[in-house]
Amino acid sequence: MVPFRLPALLSAGALATIAALSLGGCASETSAAQNPETQAAATAAATAAAQSTASQLTSGLTGALGLPNLSSTSTGNLAGVLNYCVTNNLTSGGAASGILSTASQQPGLTGSSDYSAGQQGILQAISNQTSTSQQYSLSSLAEPLRRKVCSAVSSHLQGML
Repeated sequence: MVPFRLPALLSAGALATIAALSLGGCASETSAAQNPETQAAATAAATAAAQSTASQLTSGLTGALGLPNLSSTSTGNLAGVLNYCVTNNLTSGGAASGILSTASQQPGLTGSSDYSAGQQGILQAISNQTSTSQQYSLSSLAEPLRRKVCSAVSSHLQGML
């Protein structure tokens, strides 16, 4: 068997599909695969295991205590990330647009490198697991988690303004 490496973050759906296909391929070589109930149970177990693995992989972003610590994230990066969120329809309602508009009026904010990184979906925050500064790519996350991050960024930025 040739070992392979998984990307750091995969959606639960992608991992479930991979696990189900892998398990299905293995099961097809055994007599248990002849029984549809056995194969369905094995696929369900593989899906549950894959979703658990996906949850563990994304915990690098969400951490044991929730989202990364935004307290040291610059206003520019938060505003840039919020711009990314609004542009990609990851926020609900018009509150995020209003917060972004207010933040964007600060001198020099939209010209900063932190803002540019945020516009690309790069959140610069402190990891709750390692207490070190990390860069998180929102585009690599499943949409529900991206929405959660966008909501947290919006709330934190509003509190800073």
